[in-house]
Amino acid sequence: MRRSGWAPGGVLGGGGLMADRFERLANLVACLLDTPRPLSLEEIVDRVPGYPPDKASYRRQFERDKDALRGLGIPVTVEQHQFADEEGYRVHRSDYELPELDLTAEERAALHTAVTAVQLEGGEGREALWKLGGLGGEEAPTLGAIPSAPQLPALVEASRRRAPVGFTYRGKRRTVDPYVVLFRDGNWYVLGHDHDAGEVRAYRADRIEGGLDVGADDAFTRPDGFDPAAMLHDEPWRYGAEPPVEALVQVDGPAAGWVVQRLGHDAVVESDGDRVVVRFTVTNREAFRSFVVGLLDHAVVLEPADLRAEVVEWLTAVAGGAR
Repeated sequence: MRRSGWAPGGVLGGGGLMADRFERLANLVACLLDTPRPLSLEEIVDRVPGYPPDKASYRRQFERDKDALRGLGIPVTVEQHQFADEEGYRVHRSDYELPELDLTAEERAALHTAVTAVQLEGGEGREALWKLGGLGGEEAPTLGAIPSAPQLPALVEASRRRAPVGFTYRGKRRTVDPYVVLFRDGNWYVLGHDHDAGEVRAYRADRIEGGLDVGADDAFTRPDGFDPAAMLHDEPWRYGAEPPVEALVQVDGPAAGWVVQRLGHDAVVESDGDRVVVRFTVTNREAFRSFVVGLLDHAVVLEPADLRAEVVEWLTAVAGGAR
């Protein structure tokens, strides 16, 4: 069956199975909104690209898409088709579009302050403000910034569908069951069971190279007792897939007690008055550098030699750039 190539502006594009599904769903919503009468399944398949050619397959695919849209809160209604003895489908704008909220001036100002206090990459927050009645009041001082990542929507969707994902990370192919996608210390991470490593690992979303390969839905089950909140307590220098190294760091002054409290007494290998030497595993060197720099002149990296040299080189470059 020949498709007409329905393509409204603003749909999600890009390569890969996940991008294709996003684009098909976006086109499906636009198609069901932009119709004065219910559309039969055949009419929908003719207007929306991306469905398989045989009837049994595209009917199953449409049922999955319809369930997905309803799961997102998009009200796909089933009505009698006007010209055929079969069911028709559409989305009523009155059910889909945001109703008038009638916010007061004070409420708009409060909303404006909340949104401008956190900078969202891409400006989505400001665009939403205009839709809710416009900006109002003074901009709040920026308290934080939340970045995005190209693969973030696909990772969130794969986690929701319990579909494994394959991707390249630091030049190595990984296959992961994405248990959860979370924001930690300024970065987005996907946490899940790494098939090759045989354990739960975390990967930074913005360091994924290229596209994602997404597997079948319901391919894994999150283990009983899996607690994302508990994993948040893990240290950022352990969020990574770099070869693990045992870092030996000397800390003195008021920072020594704080470091022992954070790492635990098991990490202490030497203690002398207000000076301690701690040992801990590092799989994310960038996060490790940030941790050490945060201790200012109270910390010295002792071992291994290459990690110490890397920190010294980085600090030297930072100092040179600040002049």
